[in-house]
Amino acid sequence: MTWIVELNGDQHSLCELEASCRGEGPIVLVSGHYRLDSALFAQVDDYESAETIAQREVGYLNGYARLFLATHWKIAVGNISREEPDKPKVHYATITDGLVVSARLVGIRLGDDEGVFQEPDLGPGLRAWRALVQEEQVVADVQQYLRGPLDDWSNLGRIIEAIEHDAGGIDKLIATGWIDARSLKRFHATANNPLVAGVTARHGARKYKAPGSPMDTHEAQSLITGIARKWIIAKIGATAGASDVPPL
Repeated sequence: MTWIVELNGDQHSLCELEASCRGEGPIVLVSGHYRLDSALFAQVDDYESAETIAQREVGYLNGYARLFLATHWKIAVGNISREEPDKPKVHYATITDGLVVSARLVGIRLGDDEGVFQEPDLGPGLRAWRALVQEEQVVADVQQYLRGPLDDWSNLGRIIEAIEHDAGGIDKLIATGWIDARSLKRFHATANNPLVAGVTARHGARKYKAPGSPMDTHEAQSLITGIARKWIIAKIGATAGASDVPPL
């Protein structure tokens, strides 16, 4: 039995993700279509299990793309089918909110609009990223936060708080050189204050004046995702050696 799980999404991002696999999977390009490596489903007998694995792998891909490919496009699970020798090919259809399905259900396409693509930062291989997410709960937590809204100050605060705790506290985080004390103070002063952060502020009471030099959301997103990238690269470097890790 062979499971075929196609991937939907922006083709540029899928191309970059496939290149990031460095021949290690889990994305393969077959006849012009991006798929998850069928080896991921080698022990699977039912559709529900195949979809669960597919959604998990797509979560890894989206977390990686957000950190290292500088893209806001999301990858999604596409058509799922099953092939067995001497049997008809079985096709499954999953309808997801927000997707427009053609009348013939030939396929689902996302990301056809024009976009501006930035040169991605050199990141670790996808295999190292997946292994780290699977092995360390704090990394899995940060991946989940990264899949949430990055214009939400409370969500950004969760990311920096998790990394700060994992680093051993504020002083040790600053000692890494990934962020300076002034920028960290500006972020917290903005994120905590509803006068500037609005309804996504980490606190609800308007007890304090607005900070003199608040941080805007674009600066905050760049700051927090930049720290997360360096933190992930450092953790992979500490656990897997320098062969799969670019310099900070």
